[in-house]
Amino acid sequence: MQDKPVLIVTRTGRLVTIRPCTPADAPLIAAMYQRLSPRSMRFRYCSGLHIHEEEEAARLCGGDPDAGVVLLALSEGEVVAVGELGQVDEECAEIALLVRDDCQGEGIGTALGQELVEAARERGFTRLVAYMLAENQAMRRIIRGLPFRRTWDSGCGELCVTVELDRPAVLR
Repeated sequence: MQDKPVLIVTRTGRLVTIRPCTPADAPLIAAMYQRLSPRSMRFRYCSGLHIHEEEEAARLCGGDPDAGVVLLALSEGEVVAVGELGQVDEECAEIALLVRDDCQGEGIGTALGQELVEAARERGFTRLVAYMLAENQAMRRIIRGLPFRRTWDSGCGELCVTVELDRPAVLR
Protein backbone atom coordinates (compact mmCIF):
# COMPACT_ATOMS: atom_id res chain seq x y z
CA MET A 1 0.00 0.00 0.00
CA GLN A 2 1.24 3.41 -0.82
CA ASP A 3 0.05 6.47 1.04
CA LYS A 4 -3.19 6.58 -0.95
CA PRO A 5 -6.32 5.53 0.95
CA VAL A 6 -8.11 2.37 -0.19
CA LEU A 7 -11.91 2.29 -0.16
CA ILE A 8 -13.77 -0.98 0.44
CA VAL A 9 -17.40 -1.95 0.88
CA THR A 10 -17.84 -4.68 3.51
CA ARG A 11 -20.15 -7.69 3.34
CA THR A 12 -22.77 -5.67 5.20
CA GLY A 13 -22.46 -2.63 2.94
CA ARG A 14 -20.35 -0.58 5.32
CA LEU A 15 -18.02 1.87 3.55
CA VAL A 16 -14.49 1.63 4.99
CA THR A 17 -11.34 3.59 4.21
CA ILE A 18 -7.97 1.95 4.82
CA ARG A 19 -5.07 4.36 5.20
CA PRO A 20 -1.79 4.83 7.07
CA CYS A 21 -1.97 5.95 10.68
CA THR A 22 -0.91 9.50 11.58
CA PRO A 23 -0.03 11.00 14.98
CA ALA A 24 -3.39 12.81 14.94
CA ASP A 25 -5.21 9.44 14.98
CA ALA A 26 -4.27 8.58 18.58
CA PRO A 27 -7.61 9.71 20.11
CA LEU A 28 -9.56 7.71 17.50
CA ILE A 29 -7.53 4.57 18.22
CA ALA A 30 -7.92 5.01 21.98
CA ALA A 31 -11.69 5.34 21.48
CA MET A 32 -11.75 2.09 19.50
CA TYR A 33 -9.77 0.28 22.19
CA GLN A 34 -12.29 1.39 24.82
CA ARG A 35 -15.03 -0.41 22.86
CA LEU A 36 -13.20 -3.74 22.55
CA SER A 37 -14.27 -6.83 24.44
CA PRO A 38 -11.81 -8.66 26.70
CA ARG A 39 -11.97 -11.53 24.17
CA SER A 40 -10.82 -9.31 21.29
CA MET A 41 -8.00 -7.89 23.39
CA ARG A 42 -6.94 -11.39 24.43
CA PHE A 43 -6.95 -12.55 20.81
CA ARG A 44 -4.84 -9.57 19.69
CA TYR A 45 -2.29 -9.59 22.53
CA CYS A 46 -2.38 -13.33 23.37
CA SER A 47 -2.87 -12.51 27.04
CA GLY A 48 -5.42 -11.21 29.49
CA LEU A 49 -3.22 -8.32 30.55
CA HIS A 50 -4.86 -4.90 30.55
CA ILE A 51 -3.64 -2.64 27.77
CA HIS A 52 -3.75 1.08 28.47
CA GLU A 53 -5.65 2.54 25.53
CA GLU A 54 -3.87 5.89 25.42
CA GLU A 55 -0.40 4.35 25.70
CA GLU A 56 -1.09 1.81 22.97
CA ALA A 57 -2.60 4.50 20.72
CA ALA A 58 0.48 6.69 21.26
CA ARG A 59 2.77 3.75 20.42
CA LEU A 60 0.85 2.96 17.24
CA CYS A 61 0.82 6.62 16.17
CA GLY A 62 4.45 7.24 17.07
CA GLY A 63 5.27 8.34 13.55
CA ASP A 64 8.62 6.50 13.44
CA PRO A 65 8.88 5.07 9.90
CA ASP A 66 11.55 2.60 11.07
CA ALA A 67 9.14 1.20 13.66
CA GLY A 68 6.94 -0.38 10.99
CA VAL A 69 3.63 0.23 9.28
CA VAL A 70 0.32 0.90 11.00
CA LEU A 71 -2.82 0.97 8.88
CA LEU A 72 -6.26 2.03 10.05
CA ALA A 73 -9.68 1.07 8.78
CA LEU A 74 -12.15 3.90 9.33
CA SER A 75 -15.90 4.08 8.90
CA GLU A 76 -18.01 7.16 9.56
CA GLY A 77 -15.04 8.90 11.18
CA GLU A 78 -14.33 6.08 13.65
CA VAL A 79 -11.47 3.59 13.68
CA VAL A 80 -12.95 0.13 13.24
CA ALA A 81 -9.69 -1.81 12.81
CA VAL A 82 -5.93 -1.49 13.20
CA GLY A 83 -3.30 -3.47 11.32
CA GLU A 84 0.35 -3.46 12.25
CA LEU A 85 3.47 -4.60 10.42
CA GLY A 86 6.67 -4.66 12.47
CA GLN A 87 10.13 -5.58 11.25
CA VAL A 88 11.59 -8.74 12.78
CA ASP A 89 14.74 -8.85 10.65
CA GLU A 90 15.81 -7.84 7.13
CA GLU A 91 13.60 -10.45 5.49
CA CYS A 92 10.76 -10.92 7.96
CA ALA A 93 7.99 -8.76 9.42
CA GLU A 94 5.32 -9.54 12.02
CA ILE A 95 1.68 -8.89 11.13
CA ALA A 96 -1.05 -8.18 13.70
CA LEU A 97 -4.71 -7.25 13.24
CA LEU A 98 -7.44 -5.99 15.55
CA VAL A 99 -11.04 -5.42 14.44
CA ARG A 100 -13.68 -3.77 16.62
CA ASP A 101 -16.18 -6.35 17.89
CA ASP A 102 -19.23 -4.91 16.14
CA CYS A 103 -17.37 -4.91 12.80
CA GLN A 104 -15.97 -8.45 12.91
CA GLY A 105 -17.00 -10.86 10.18
CA GLU A 106 -17.43 -8.16 7.54
CA GLY A 107 -14.14 -8.70 5.69
CA ILE A 108 -12.35 -5.70 7.20
CA GLY A 109 -9.58 -7.80 8.75
CA THR A 110 -9.06 -9.63 5.46
CA ALA A 111 -8.79 -6.36 3.50
CA LEU A 112 -6.45 -4.87 6.10
CA GLY A 113 -4.31 -8.02 6.02
CA GLN A 114 -4.05 -7.85 2.24
CA GLU A 115 -2.93 -4.22 2.42
CA LEU A 116 -0.30 -5.13 5.02
CA VAL A 117 0.97 -7.94 2.78
CA GLU A 118 1.32 -5.43 -0.04
CA ALA A 119 3.16 -3.03 2.29
CA ALA A 120 5.49 -5.85 3.36
CA ARG A 121 6.29 -6.75 -0.23
CA GLU A 122 6.89 -3.09 -1.13
CA ARG A 123 9.45 -2.94 1.68
CA GLY A 124 11.26 -6.04 0.44
CA PHE A 125 10.15 -8.53 3.09
CA THR A 126 9.98 -12.13 1.91
CA ARG A 127 8.34 -13.58 5.02
CA LEU A 128 5.60 -12.63 7.45
CA VAL A 129 5.08 -14.11 10.87
CA ALA A 130 1.87 -13.95 12.90
CA TYR A 131 1.31 -15.06 16.48
CA MET A 132 -2.19 -15.93 17.65
CA LEU A 133 -4.13 -17.98 20.12
CA ALA A 134 -5.09 -21.34 18.65
CA GLU A 135 -8.79 -20.55 19.20
CA ASN A 136 -8.61 -17.34 17.12
CA GLN A 137 -10.44 -18.76 14.12
CA ALA A 138 -10.89 -15.37 12.41
CA MET A 139 -7.14 -14.71 12.24
CA ARG A 140 -6.52 -18.26 11.11
CA ARG A 141 -9.00 -17.77 8.24
CA ILE A 142 -7.33 -14.51 7.21
CA ILE A 143 -3.90 -16.15 7.11
CA ARG A 144 -5.21 -19.23 5.28
CA GLY A 145 -6.71 -16.90 2.66
CA LEU A 146 -3.33 -15.45 1.71
CA PRO A 147 -2.08 -16.96 -1.58
CA PHE A 148 1.34 -17.87 -0.22
CA ARG A 149 2.97 -20.94 1.31
CA ARG A 150 2.48 -21.13 5.09
CA THR A 151 4.11 -23.05 7.91
CA TRP A 152 2.16 -23.47 11.17
CA ASP A 153 3.82 -24.15 14.54
CA SER A 154 1.84 -24.66 17.72
CA GLY A 155 2.46 -24.89 21.42
CA CYS A 156 0.79 -24.02 24.71
CA GLY A 157 -2.44 -22.90 23.04
CA GLU A 158 -0.70 -20.49 20.68
CA LEU A 159 0.05 -20.67 16.98
CA CYS A 160 2.86 -19.11 15.03
CA VAL A 161 2.49 -19.02 11.27
CA THR A 162 5.19 -18.05 8.81
CA VAL A 163 3.99 -16.86 5.40
CA GLU A 164 6.51 -16.99 2.56
CA LEU A 165 5.71 -13.95 0.38
CA ASP A 166 8.01 -15.10 -2.41
CA ARG A 167 6.43 -18.58 -2.67
CA PRO A 168 2.85 -19.01 -3.93
CA ALA A 169 0.64 -21.53 -2.19
CA VAL A 170 0.53 -24.99 -3.72
CA LEU A 171 -2.95 -25.66 -5.09
CA ARG A 172 -4.40 -29.06 -4.21
